[in-house]
Amino acid sequence: MAEPSPQQFGKYVLVSKLAAGGMAVTYRARMTGAMGVTKPCVIKQILPHFVDDHDFVEMFIGEARLVAGLTHGNIAQVFDFGEVDGQYFIAMELVHGQPLSKVLRRASRAGIGFFPQPLALHIAGKLCEGLDYAHRHVGEDGQLLGLVHRDVSPDNVLISYEGEVKVIDFGIAKATSVVEARTSPGTLKGKYPYFSPEQAQGRQDLDARTDVYAAGIVLYEMLCGRRPFEGEFVTVLPRIIQGDCLPPSAVNPAIGEDLETIVAHAMAVDREARYQTAKDLSESAVELLYRDTPRFTPTMLSQLMTYLFAEELAAEGRKVELPPGFKEQLAAWQSPSSEPSQGRARMPSSNGRSPTPGSPGVSRPSSPGVARPSSPGVRASGSSPGLRPSTDGAPRRSATQATAVRRSTTGVRRVTTPGGTRENTGTGRRPLPPELAAEPDTDGGTEPTAMPRALPTLAAPHDTPVETAIAPESPRPPEPPEPEEKQAPRARTTADDARDKLAAEAAEREGKRTKQVRQLSMLVFGITGVLLVIGLLIHFLSPAEEGDVSNEPVVLWITSKPEGASVVVNGRPVGNTPSRIIGADQRTSHTIVVTKPGYRAWTRRFTPNQAEVHVKAELEVAPGTSQMASEIPTSNKLDAGAEAPDAGTGAVVAAVNAGEDAGTSLELDGGLAATDAGTESAADPLANDKDRDMRRADYPTRLLVLRPMYNGLPLPEYPTATIDVSPGAAYSVWTEGSAAFADGDGTASGTLVYYAEGDLPADNTVGFISSAPRTLKGAKKLHFFALDDTGLEDNRGSIRVHLRQSAYIPPRSVLFEPEKNALVVKPQHQMHLRGLNPKSTYAFTVRDDFAEVRSGTNGRVHTVLCVEKGPKAESVRSSHRLFETGKRYQVSGVEDMRCLFPDLQLGDNQGALDFDIVDVTNMSRKERAEALRGAKRSER
Repeated sequence: MAEPSPQQFGKYVLVSKLAAGGMAVTYRARMTGAMGVTKPCVIKQILPHFVDDHDFVEMFIGEARLVAGLTHGNIAQVFDFGEVDGQYFIAMELVHGQPLSKVLRRASRAGIGFFPQPLALHIAGKLCEGLDYAHRHVGEDGQLLGLVHRDVSPDNVLISYEGEVKVIDFGIAKATSVVEARTSPGTLKGKYPYFSPEQAQGRQDLDARTDVYAAGIVLYEMLCGRRPFEGEFVTVLPRIIQGDCLPPSAVNPAIGEDLETIVAHAMAVDREARYQTAKDLSESAVELLYRDTPRFTPTMLSQLMTYLFAEELAAEGRKVELPPGFKEQLAAWQSPSSEPSQGRARMPSSNGRSPTPGSPGVSRPSSPGVARPSSPGVRASGSSPGLRPSTDGAPRRSATQATAVRRSTTGVRRVTTPGGTRENTGTGRRPLPPELAAEPDTDGGTEPTAMPRALPTLAAPHDTPVETAIAPESPRPPEPPEPEEKQAPRARTTADDARDKLAAEAAEREGKRTKQVRQLSMLVFGITGVLLVIGLLIHFLSPAEEGDVSNEPVVLWITSKPEGASVVVNGRPVGNTPSRIIGADQRTSHTIVVTKPGYRAWTRRFTPNQAEVHVKAELEVAPGTSQMASEIPTSNKLDAGAEAPDAGTGAVVAAVNAGEDAGTSLELDGGLAATDAGTESAADPLANDKDRDMRRADYPTRLLVLRPMYNGLPLPEYPTATIDVSPGAAYSVWTEGSAAFADGDGTASGTLVYYAEGDLPADNTVGFISSAPRTLKGAKKLHFFALDDTGLEDNRGSIRVHLRQSAYIPPRSVLFEPEKNALVVKPQHQMHLRGLNPKSTYAFTVRDDFAEVRSGTNGRVHTVLCVEKGPKAESVRSSHRLFETGKRYQVSGVEDMRCLFPDLQLGDNQGALDFDIVDVTNMSRKERAEALRGAKRSER
């Protein structure tokens, strides 16, 4: 992967790109201060389509001011924000490390099946400490600011190589939600697998407990190696709202009851049953960490980071050292025990503080031999929230586990022991229910207790007192065992009645909620269907009013100066001027394109308002040609297989959508016969292609859609210059020499496109090489090529590509010959945009949409290769460009553009990237912003 050259950005220098997301692009940067002092930092540039929104800018500035005041060891410090050349940004401290998402992936590849539990608890604790600080932060007036992150995920948690844990991106999610709420009302965007139930419901009254829920999901993902909710957007949201997920122990058997209780408490569907503050979750995680791993230190996390990212550290010139005992620890992590920990963790009450022994609400047996109460929220089989229900809707569990569960429902709990009764009075708030030791099985079995399947089942009722006895441990019977006397069945207690009542009420609520959702869905679909039927009936049955446009066909008279120009109407060639065309629909708009060799293309789009329309095209002479040259017969200037409109002059054939094309039947009058099918097919290679609208577009259009499946370039079908390389080696690659791809001065260049074949992220497979060396690694074969749509006959010169692996291995090279290795791309392997005006300036905004050139995590692509062609010959080579999602580009002096996705095979390609195109030639900045917003609205 090559390193781009640094770019100046105000007082900062952008050194390298770190990441790109739905809100911003992140760069590693340097800040230059007085006397040449520099400071490494991170610059986060907000994406252009957010910057153009006034409400977003105001919200972003307001949130940035608040976030800049956060100073905590577990929050990445924001020290600057502002605008440079219309690009809004925030500057924050550089955390020398990696995002947690990458740490988890690297650990999995290193053979660590499940992330070590002590490290997961430590990271979760530090994450919550940072969140809690932000949640409690007050302004200068002493008032609580009410900061909520809203986007807690592994991507926004950074782990430094020293073992530090830092949260990033406070404030951006809230500002972004302002734009999304207006541009896509009623929809939800973002990292939806980390949504809290209230976010999934679209609620706006989000508070700190939303971040607590997301932190619980992050902890779940660290422990289980997967998210609790995975799948498509439409299937995940209902599961989040219902709490329908597997308990952690079902995925990772090594997870103990207490750890599972912590996760379930954090992920409670009802936010009233959740940890009320991030501090509560942090305290529970840290207590369990140091109780089960008393010798834990953050150095363990630092050592693991050093081990996982040794290659990156070595590339930075840092010495990589690990203590001798780390190998033993690593081996334990790589083959963890499947036995869960049986320890108990102290759980907080709902007032936000963790109880301690002897404090109100907590009791302990006073006599020896009595089992100590465990932490709240027992994880019996089937009792954890999120368990998938059995066929009768209730989770299953064994008789002994069901008997073992006792629910405390208020701050009062009595524990009866042989020594007497001890009573503790709590705070009056609802604590988490404790788990008591299992009693002997006296009745030979216990009926399964129906429990709701959503996460709130951990919450105990707070209106029913409970009296529970703890039986002493029974001595082991001698061998052979004596027959035991059958004991009378145990009498039901108030706790049993309360538990059954709670389960029944919860099941009833769940049933009512499901029924309401089903009824509401049926009502919405029913109303939509009725409205659709009514609309169709009105459209087809209502008589036309007097003012309606006539359905009679329109006659088009098309002339040009000079005459003899080719005419294309709605994407169909109809002959040469002068032409009389019958059959145009008066109710739809039509696009007419008139072209003639040696002249610029003439385009006009209009809707007829009378029965006979006269159209006259005044053609302008193209630069570098003359009227005399333009009068040469077309047959002497075009090859037999070439398109009728000369590509060299930027001729354009306008296309319309399928509805217009299908609804308009055009006939030529008299001797002006339409071109027959054979001639049309020869002039237009896509004439018989049913997917031609996916491979060709004509300006004016506000949206250009590029699809890897239809616009992919299968390189094995083309004669690229190739060389095999080692995937494990890094190569310095540069070019020597130049090649010309057209006649005329200024057409020679020493720059080529490369494609790296191998197990690489799709965005790292395509780029440019020139005489300046760049580093490529991870590839097993390299392809070198250039795009040329003018033919290979006029190509000349050659370019030698050099590859050096190290100073001890002789360099290798491969020769690029433009007569052989320049690619004349087939129409079915590209998107051809035609009809641009070279005198105009266009703003191309590439949306951050979903596109893949292969399946898997490395297949998503954010770049597309385009070649721009202007009226001058030297523009043929100089305008190869890579367009990247989330960015805006200025395009001028261009007649047409061809874009494609270099790939090896197209069968697994999917998705699309969208280009917003706006002519901004004579617009002010405010007008450009308005036009861009209009482009987005027009596509909805």
